[in-house]
Amino acid sequence: MTAARRHARIAVGLSLALGAACVLGGLWLLPGRTEVATAADRAVPSPPRRFVPPAPARPAAAAEPSLAALIHAASAPALAEETARLNAAGRPVTTLQVAWDLLAAGRAGVALAYVALRPDRDAPALWPVRLRLLKATGRRDDAATLLASPPAGVAPHDVVAAGYALDRADLIAAAIAKGALPAEPAALMLDLIRRMDAADRRDLVAALDRRSTGAWRRADPWLALRIATRAADTPAALRAIDLLPPGERDKARETLLTRTGARAALRTLWLAEPDRAAAAEKLLAAGFRADAIATLRTLAATLSPGAPAAQRLLYLMGPRPRPADLAWLRDRTLTGDAADQRAWIAAYAPRDRPAAALAFLSRHPLAQSNALLLTRLSLADSAGDTATAGTIVATLLDGRALAPGELRAIDPRALPPGPAQLLARRRIAAGIATPAERLDLAWAAWNRGDAPGTIAQLTPYLADRPQDAVALRLMADAQAKAGGTTAARPYWERALAASPDADRTRAELLDRLGRRAEALRLVETLRANAPADRRLAALQARLLIAMGQPGRARAVLAP
Repeated sequence: MTAARRHARIAVGLSLALGAACVLGGLWLLPGRTEVATAADRAVPSPPRRFVPPAPARPAAAAEPSLAALIHAASAPALAEETARLNAAGRPVTTLQVAWDLLAAGRAGVALAYVALRPDRDAPALWPVRLRLLKATGRRDDAATLLASPPAGVAPHDVVAAGYALDRADLIAAAIAKGALPAEPAALMLDLIRRMDAADRRDLVAALDRRSTGAWRRADPWLALRIATRAADTPAALRAIDLLPPGERDKARETLLTRTGARAALRTLWLAEPDRAAAAEKLLAAGFRADAIATLRTLAATLSPGAPAAQRLLYLMGPRPRPADLAWLRDRTLTGDAADQRAWIAAYAPRDRPAAALAFLSRHPLAQSNALLLTRLSLADSAGDTATAGTIVATLLDGRALAPGELRAIDPRALPPGPAQLLARRRIAAGIATPAERLDLAWAAWNRGDAPGTIAQLTPYLADRPQDAVALRLMADAQAKAGGTTAARPYWERALAASPDADRTRAELLDRLGRRAEALRLVETLRANAPADRRLAALQARLLIAMGQPGRARAVLAP
């Protein structure tokens, strides 16, 4: 055998060996039966989003100035007459435009009367806005009557949107059942069946089901199973079970076949299921909400609020939980380390009544921590407890270290002047103060006679807002008090440049700058337009006296 043949055989052998190793490695990496089954069980589609009907399109506002001037005050007959006049003059204005403008102006009653006077009042295009106007004026029964018999030509989506706006999904369901509206989209059919099921309108549920394609069952098979079970429709229930996740079908079939007390049997099975999170969802889907919450409470007792099971529990509890759920939340705020306690406090505080939550958290071991003080302050504001809020603010501002985020969390608008100024100083020191806070501190310093303090606060403020005429006048007054008129003059000149061309403030600034003749001419012009203004009269008299004309000043002040 030659060396070339030996080398070829060795190369073929190595290739075969490497190929076999790759195949074995691939087989080893493939998932086993248990892994495949677990993945299939978890492949549960997300629940469909709630159906939201499209909002009706609003036309552009009427551009006619004569009509726009009447929208806020004119009567319905006057508006109708003006609309007719404009249309006759070849300047088209639609009834729909004017009705929408009146509704936007808060004059729904006038809009209704206006539409009734128009010749096209029964036009399909006006039907949606007539419904909105009836609802806005509290005539819900009339709106429902109008909804039940829309004129030909009204778009189906406008009818659906109107029904949802009136909270009369039953009328939409009845229209679809009669064939007056199309049985689509699927999200609408699902939402209507859910609503009719919740309202125990079995007749409409059955009618909607007959008109639908059955897609709602695939979107919410638990709803389909619940409806079929309640109707004792075993074939339909079995079809619904086929749509459930694979790992749940056998249990559902066994329960369904136990016809007597099927719900009780289903509840018992789920309460004993080891997977507590899955059991809670099944209980909730079957209508056992209290059991679902109790199951999740057991599971979440050792979890943080951010855990999925705890988040689901908080969602089911809602914004105002039952007393038992509130008591459970309070217990959670007292267990675990400080971080866990703060997390559960954040979940509990907005769900209890503000006064009750404030009373409980005031006794909490972490009550004096910064985070909990801020939570208590928010609750005190919500409860209208100004005394407690003041005490908490005083504690927060007693010299303790506060992070910038904590300083921002304190609302200065709810504070009395003293604490508000202290908060502003802390924010300035932290570099997070707003220009308005600096201006407030400047006025506070001026009011207590502190001209240097006023200047210190206004200097950075004016660097940020150099054209603020009020701040410039305040700076000029402070400079005059601290350093005399020479120091104040540049700020008077800047304030003059930033002031309106014709007002009393400008005249006073001209006087301060020694330009009394200009000031007097301006005051005389202003008085010609406002002869009864006593402040202008006093300013004119003062200028005349300063210019050596006391006789004219007395004539100005004479009654």
